[in-house]
Amino acid sequence: MVLAKRVLRPLLVSPVRRLRSQSMLAVSQRSLAFAVPNQRRRRLTDDFPVIENTIEQIMQEHDHPGELAQALAMYIIDKIKKNPNVRVRDPAALQAKLQQIIRDGYDKLLVISDFDFTLSRYKDNTGQRCLTTHGVFDDCTKELYPKLAEELGILVKKYIPIEFCPNMSVEEKTPHMEDWWRTSHQKIVENKFTYEQIEEFVSRARLYLRDAAVEFIRSVEAHNVPLVLFSAGIGNIIEIILKKALGHVPHTLHVISNLMEFDDNNVCVNFTEPLIHTFCKNSSVITGERPFFHHVRNRTNVILLGDSLGDINMDVGIENEGTSLKIGFLNFDFDNLLPRYTEVYDIVIIDSQTMELPLEIFRFCGLTHPQSVTNLQDLCHATVASEKPKTEDDMAVPNVSA
Repeated sequence: MVLAKRVLRPLLVSPVRRLRSQSMLAVSQRSLAFAVPNQRRRRLTDDFPVIENTIEQIMQEHDHPGELAQALAMYIIDKIKKNPNVRVRDPAALQAKLQQIIRDGYDKLLVISDFDFTLSRYKDNTGQRCLTTHGVFDDCTKELYPKLAEELGILVKKYIPIEFCPNMSVEEKTPHMEDWWRTSHQKIVENKFTYEQIEEFVSRARLYLRDAAVEFIRSVEAHNVPLVLFSAGIGNIIEIILKKALGHVPHTLHVISNLMEFDDNNVCVNFTEPLIHTFCKNSSVITGERPFFHHVRNRTNVILLGDSLGDINMDVGIENEGTSLKIGFLNFDFDNLLPRYTEVYDIVIIDSQTMELPLEIFRFCGLTHPQSVTNLQDLCHATVASEKPKTEDDMAVPNVSA
């Protein structure tokens, strides 16, 4: 089925020649503003020299790594303040964290991310809610397995209010989450799905990566930074999606998730233990992951990405942790959840389907080191590329049965 392409607003052309004669601050504000309220800006390829020159000016004026890191951190803070979809409770604390991870660079960095509604979109371009990895079975089995779809739907209606209830503690919610996950897994196993059927479900699922997510993952891999996907979803589906979106599974990727086990006939017969649900996502609980975290113990800085209050503990149990920068995606119930999110996340991104801000922060981590010229070029090209118009076809996972 060919989806209608999205109608784009007219491009806003920046006055490039006039900008070049203005001060660094003015150039920064005009050509690199992070967002403009009520309209989606587009940056033309002609603006690329302005983008590169702006960062180059910062780098030329601050040749000491510490001073450069401070200037770049201030630059990010300035952009965040202009973005109506981003909230920061403590700008001074955020600046200190940004400064530290930028100065220390990639060699000291570890990225830990949730998958569902963090790397993947919460809603598509029509505003329709997307699926989680578990939701693939809820939605894509309706025609051939209506009984299963109905049973899984009943579980969702029962347990979702408990998961997000503001009046229940994590301790009170945990047994309910365990019941939900185990019951869902049992019902999936009972239907004896083959791996090929699951691939077909994924190919038809309304499950897309966020804008700039592919660029983010590729950049993390290119700089040999470990990427831990800590997901309470289904790891096999995550790997199918990433392999089709990227062409391969990144060599720096480490998935901690619920994995389906298959027999010799490629039929799902079980899920691995321990069970991972929303409120047990930390390495002190998942004891089998301790050897991995010991191996990366010298990576003392963490960029953590999540979309729930349960995701904030994904870095608990990491050895020698120094600075942890926590970025949260708030996808719904903004008025009620925003105060809680700003308490625990350093940066809260509200109702946005893009990874552009985490991508830019990550790329800045390479600008205080000898390879910074190459990293600068990567940063600027990625900034332009990430703002290309997106269509539903761009977001869709390719047909994995092909």
